[in-house]
Amino acid sequence: MWLSAHVRKVAATAFLGSAAILMTAWTAASLAGDDASQPGVLPDESGRSTMSDLTSRESGMPPPVFRLQAVVARAWSDSISTWKRLIKSQAVEIGAVNLRFVSRLNPTNCYGLYAGQGPAYCSGNQTVFVGTQEANRLMARFGVYGEAGITFLIGHEVGHHIQNINGRFLYLSQRLARAPHDRADLIRRFELQADCLAGVWVHASEAWANSAQFRSQMLGVLQSVGDEALLQNVPVSQIAKVGVHGTSEQRTRWFKVGVEGGDLDACNTFAAAQP
Repeated sequence: MWLSAHVRKVAATAFLGSAAILMTAWTAASLAGDDASQPGVLPDESGRSTMSDLTSRESGMPPPVFRLQAVVARAWSDSISTWKRLIKSQAVEIGAVNLRFVSRLNPTNCYGLYAGQGPAYCSGNQTVFVGTQEANRLMARFGVYGEAGITFLIGHEVGHHIQNINGRFLYLSQRLARAPHDRADLIRRFELQADCLAGVWVHASEAWANSAQFRSQMLGVLQSVGDEALLQNVPVSQIAKVGVHGTSEQRTRWFKVGVEGGDLDACNTFAAAQP
């Protein structure tokens, strides 16, 4: 499934096409802006502290952005160290990925490419951008599964980095050039592979490998981030033509392939007859 070291090197530096930055589990708008102006304070559009931050301080609870950064930092540290252990020959390349918190994702973060909401990986600068406003909204939306949900999404984005250093972005670009009419299916397979890689990480994670409860919570989140949930205004008959993340069933199935087997090569979604 994975390419030679030479091809990986070419792929990591040559491809900045339409797939260079990929959304995780959602699709809507609003990405522009710089880093939060004050650590721990989530500003509104005018730069002022939001009412939720003031309420958090008055109640003695930490501001939401503190909780978000703690969750992301733990997931990030564990995923990078786990992948270095799993693919020792690529430890340096794995460690070259960057993490950046921004209030909103600005198109200039990734060479003018637009990504939608939420955490996103840019292959050109090997950076995962976490938009704090949207990520905090998602944590609230996921409810009791909030930490598991953000953890999964970070695992998905780091999965894109694993794809990148192994030439999968270049592979996708080549496939899209040969078969542009299969665009949705090819990108969907690419995204499902990142879901599977997130599962491989959790399978080997020192923090979560033995936590059946945390896995269960991640699976619960996957039930709410399939294309049928994200594209509720799209006719059911059209979802397969426009959805690029996979249905809840597909995302759950491929995550399980990774988390139950822990086999990197089993994540070859491009070889499956049906993803």
